[in-house]
Amino acid sequence: MHDSKNNNTGIPLPRWFSNWLLAHGDRRSQIYTYICFASAPVLGSVVSVAVIVGGVGGILEILKGLMPLSRDRFLLYATVPIYLYCASYLVALVANPMPDWHAAAPVVPLLLFPFLYSSWCLSRKETIARSVVTASMIACYGALVLAAIQFHGYGIRAEGGAGNPIVFAAVTCMAATIVLAGAFMREGMAAALLFGAYCAGSIAILYSGSRATWLALFLSTAAVLWIFRERRHALSSALAVSCTALAIGAFSFVGTQIIPSRVEALVNDWRLMSEQGNYNTSLGQRAELWRIGISAIEESPVLGHGPQATRPLIRNGFKKAGLDVGYSHLHNGFLTAWVEAGIVGMLSLMAVFIVAAYLAVRTLATSSAADARLGAILLIAVVTTYVVNGLVGIIVGHDILDTVLIAFLAVGIYLSAGTSMLREEVAEAEHCAGSSTLPPKRSPDTQEPAFVPES
Repeated sequence: MHDSKNNNTGIPLPRWFSNWLLAHGDRRSQIYTYICFASAPVLGSVVSVAVIVGGVGGILEILKGLMPLSRDRFLLYATVPIYLYCASYLVALVANPMPDWHAAAPVVPLLLFPFLYSSWCLSRKETIARSVVTASMIACYGALVLAAIQFHGYGIRAEGGAGNPIVFAAVTCMAATIVLAGAFMREGMAAALLFGAYCAGSIAILYSGSRATWLALFLSTAAVLWIFRERRHALSSALAVSCTALAIGAFSFVGTQIIPSRVEALVNDWRLMSEQGNYNTSLGQRAELWRIGISAIEESPVLGHGPQATRPLIRNGFKKAGLDVGYSHLHNGFLTAWVEAGIVGMLSLMAVFIVAAYLAVRTLATSSAADARLGAILLIAVVTTYVVNGLVGIIVGHDILDTVLIAFLAVGIYLSAGTSMLREEVAEAEHCAGSSTLPPKRSPDTQEPAFVPES
């Protein structure tokens, strides 16, 4: 347990700044969780600012002695591969010619992961779970409004506030997965609103035209339906039937405008590439990117080329193929990680998702607590979305994707297997461990005190 005798050895901070930045409570946790989980599809990089501020705030709290760094086991299991990836990335950056220190920026959010996690541990799990579901509902409805305006008003693929259709679709897909789970956990009108949010998010993803995310949404939806298969009676009510009929109509209207053209483009790209050897198409350029990446790995499989070499490698590779195009990544997240950070970096990135998948399966198999199961579904959303999208797109290296990744991992792990560091909950756990009697029930409206070091 945290030793308060070390409080005076921390870095001194102005009292007003400490009170503003370091104060905790359910209300603040709610607001911060809303920002992190509602803003990505609608406000884009606002989530990046929020997550970085939260991570830096966690570091200051630890240095000030206001909280300890969490010692949760699965936090360690996730932090080790994340830090190993960051170390491999930085080593490759320094060891290769012409290091560009601006290229080190993508690892900053990842390094904040354990501190952000520890900050969320100063909140009640019920508060965080409720806030995550509500914030994701806001994200889905907001994503649909922006997507419809951009597609019908401006004639472009929906990119929301993210500024990129693929990133927009990815963060909306995770929000849609969460609200679908929330719909099965709620009753009545609340469930209907959440189911409507799932439909809104799904339609927004259709507007984005991101074919890989369509598959990711299908897989995550199938996972949620399987998890809540015993609650299938929830879909038989008149309200649920009405919502389903409305959703099918909306899907049909939007899908007929988008899906055929996107599928036709994919088929046409394949025909041009396979029959005519024409790689100057979306699919053909991706195939050429993978070829460039494999050639780069053969040259330096262990150390990698460093992030500063990615753009020159791609540009030179396309020039050899007679194409004048440029990309910032190889349209395969694991391939990009191998080229930039070597085999250790790529394996470490894979290990992050393996840990998340293992914890999700373990939690669903062993826990019936609603908060824990919601945490497992957050982790499933992360794995399906990032892995499926990452096979043909990007995993890390984009500010929104990086910060959303660590936010979802932190909350998912905390809800699934984390330990609260609130003083009252710690005291209750110690009481339960030393006594056979259960602690008295608290009113749901009771405000939780922050973690306070013992005097």
